[in-house]
Amino acid sequence: MGLDIVELFMAVEDAFQIHIENEEAEKAGTVGALHELVIAKLQGQDSKRCLTSAAFYRTRRGIVGALGIDRREIRPSTPLDTILPTNSRRAKWLRIQMGMNLKLPDLQHSGWMTLDLLFVGVVSAFAAGMVGRVRYPWFVLLFFLGLIIGGFLIKLSPGLALAFPNHDATVGDLTRDVLAVNHASLLTEVGGWNNKDVWETLCRVIVKQTSVAREDITPEASFVDDLRMD
Repeated sequence: MGLDIVELFMAVEDAFQIHIENEEAEKAGTVGALHELVIAKLQGQDSKRCLTSAAFYRTRRGIVGALGIDRREIRPSTPLDTILPTNSRRAKWLRIQMGMNLKLPDLQHSGWMTLDLLFVGVVSAFAAGMVGRVRYPWFVLLFFLGLIIGGFLIKLSPGLALAFPNHDATVGDLTRDVLAVNHASLLTEVGGWNNKDVWETLCRVIVKQTSVAREDITPEASFVDDLRMD
């Protein structure tokens, strides 16, 4: 079992507050098998109660309290851009999280911002190399050093992270991510789990860990052969 899969299973353990034995993880080679394993690990019976609905109501409560918007205006289909413009997004994001009393997924750097910071890192590395009169073939090393520097710049600049997590476009999209990062808390609060909620949360965790397209995640999908994890 490769490191990518190990990281995924650890993220699943964190999301559902369960423990997966190594032998069990090795047998769960598909998304469906992992889904069945998670269900077997969860305590209690399927309550048929919807954690997604609970996550939506908590998310809506946080938005209404932080932004002063009429609750009737916040629907699953409401575009996030309309209520969270870029110029004030980060401050409002923090206020929403405080009002929800749950964790919101972190805002992310946009694709262009990520490329810009990586470019700055590479340029900085080559500038230092020019000062030190570094010559070919050390240019390849400078390039990778620049990528590392760019990675540090990304980590050290959370204030520039203004894109919604996982390309979320609507309040409904955000609700599913809220459920994914707060599944254990909502499970305790609601008092039961729903098979569909477990599946959706598992898919969100896989997307976050692997960046694969959501439509590629099916019960039959193999982590190695289909999702290209190692």
